[in-house]
Amino acid sequence: MTDQPPPSPDNIDQPPPYHSPYGQAPGAPPPPGYGHGRQQGHGDGPPPGGPGAGPGQGYDPRWGYGPPGVPYGPGPQVSSEETTWALMSYLGTLFLSFLAPLIIYFVKRRESAFVRFHAAQSLNYLLTILIHLVVVLLVCVPPAILLDAPAFLVLLIPVYLIDGLGQWVFLILGAVKAGKGEYYRFPTFFCFRMIR
Repeated sequence: MTDQPPPSPDNIDQPPPYHSPYGQAPGAPPPPGYGHGRQQGHGDGPPPGGPGAGPGQGYDPRWGYGPPGVPYGPGPQVSSEETTWALMSYLGTLFLSFLAPLIIYFVKRRESAFVRFHAAQSLNYLLTILIHLVVVLLVCVPPAILLDAPAFLVLLIPVYLIDGLGQWVFLILGAVKAGKGEYYRFPTFFCFRMIR
């Protein structure tokens, strides 16, 4: 229990005063030297959406509730133009293969982190599929030729089926999530992180 009187009905919705070193009054500037020379994300710097953060600054869920005026969630909303470009980075692979996500990546990478993420992921996915197929070809074809045993080529069938079906599944999943304005990361086996 504290030695302070209970709040009066006039200021019932006002927060209590902050007398501890762990908090401060809402809207007050941070203490001198707070966060200077410290790295973000190591628990000793000021939270990005914490005290002193104004409206429109990012909200980091690691720090609990953001300041008043900042919406709850991982960050700002994605515009419809960004979702369209991100969606086209997946759907364009059906018609133009590598060309569609490559063009979108180089045109939009500095304008939108959301579009850059999805275009890079689409490129990474296509490059990973290519690596899978080339490696299996290099492993199976030389023994088949040298030993004159075409049975080694049977090993190509599972890889081509998995990559062929996986290509449709992951491209559709990526397109659906991009259309909703969400980030979705493919499993690492199917999408090596080469382009960021």
